[in-house]
Amino acid sequence: MSPTYLLKICTVGSASVGKTSIIIRYSTGVFREHYSPTLGTGFAYKKMLIDNNLINLQIWDLGSQDFLERVRANYYIGTQGVIFLFDVTAWETLHDVVEWKREVDRNVEEYKSLLVANKTDLVEERVVPIEEGQKMASQLGMEYIETSVRDDRNVNKAFEMIARSICQSLF
Repeated sequence: MSPTYLLKICTVGSASVGKTSIIIRYSTGVFREHYSPTLGTGFAYKKMLIDNNLINLQIWDLGSQDFLERVRANYYIGTQGVIFLFDVTAWETLHDVVEWKREVDRNVEEYKSLLVANKTDLVEERVVPIEEGQKMASQLGMEYIETSVRDDRNVNKAFEMIARSICQSLF
């Protein structure tokens, strides 16, 4: 087996878009039904194989409350990839991605990014069309994917996309 690489990925976005849920689903396979805001930060580890390289993902869950912005700055240190999440049932969470990108850009010099549209299982409540998410991703220079943490749709693929993007710049 080739050398092991450690990649640090941060998840950011407005409150209740599914940051903690996507991390729990990806790292444990469990869907967490109840919502409880992340105060401060949390993280999980997950191993994956990319092109015969063993990758250890260190996935950071950064709390979204405004008063945590100064604290979050310290947690960005060493970040190689950022997953920006928004909720397809709430327009403002897509617009908030612009501010999240500004914050990340202030704190991280070089990183790979992915825009994730979450909660696609809520078809009747959806207000943000796929095209608008794709347009935002294009404007911000990010890749784009749609997920449903509840249905476990594209969750693994999202983390594989960001990890593969980081790895392409490493080897």
